[in-house]
Amino acid sequence: MSPKSKTAFAEGKLEQLPDLISAHFEQFIQQFGHMSDSSNDFSQVPWRENLPLVQKMIANFSKAGAAGQSVTWSDLQAQGKISRAMQRKYQKAKQFQLYREEISSTYIFGYGRFRNYFRKLGQLWELKGALDSADDIFYLYHEEIRQAVKLGENNPADLKNLIQTRKEEIEAVADAIMPETIYGDVAPPIQTAVEHEGNALRGVPTSPGYYQGPARIITKASEFEKVQSGDILVIPFSDVSWTPLFAKAGAIIAESGGMLSHSSIVAREYGLPAVVSVPAACALFTDGEDLQIDGYQGVVTKTGGTG
Repeated sequence: MSPKSKTAFAEGKLEQLPDLISAHFEQFIQQFGHMSDSSNDFSQVPWRENLPLVQKMIANFSKAGAAGQSVTWSDLQAQGKISRAMQRKYQKAKQFQLYREEISSTYIFGYGRFRNYFRKLGQLWELKGALDSADDIFYLYHEEIRQAVKLGENNPADLKNLIQTRKEEIEAVADAIMPETIYGDVAPPIQTAVEHEGNALRGVPTSPGYYQGPARIITKASEFEKVQSGDILVIPFSDVSWTPLFAKAGAIIAESGGMLSHSSIVAREYGLPAVVSVPAACALFTDGEDLQIDGYQGVVTKTGGTG
């Protein structure tokens, strides 16, 4: 893409784009506009409702990653029957990965359709004074919404009070560290701090390699433009919509995930060292802080510098 087109995207002046690029952008929104910060949560604003965000992501997109080259077949040092068997398994794994992504995309698209109906209802309730904002409807359970529809908006204060209580509950656990496993039906105690020794934190290594660079804390799509080439991405998780971030990254640290999580798979494809399941990483690290990543042992170390 030409610098002029990138500038047009960055400034939101789509009328200055060539017709072909405009057509591709419209096609992209039609195909992927249902994506959001968290595609499993239709209360999140999808791309189609926030075009300036998508335009900035396109303007800031970079093809080249900062890390080393991806692993190739020659690096595996396999020959003969072993090499052929590995290639067959690799091709099959790639095909199944495609199937998984196709199913995931279809699920996200279908699940996201509920947003239109709930938000329309929220807009009607806002006009009638039952809600302060249309998006407040996403703080209610499905049964509560059905009950409110059945009863009408005779007691708007009840809905508003309930929503305010939910907002306060969410705020109270904003710093909670999610447990990897919950046993039984009783919620475990809320943990807001994680113990660690010295400057090192441990996680699960999911993409090999060593890297040192500045940390960049990213918790939502609106922060994507903060990322500079070579930054270590520190994220709570990653979704399909977060993939453009990896093009600039030097390494990945995620608070959640495993070998088959999205962040791990994309990191391996890009040849980026990655350590996931690092509790409270977004809270324990700060923007610009210099970190060392050991993608073999799953260790992240603070070096004391800033970038």
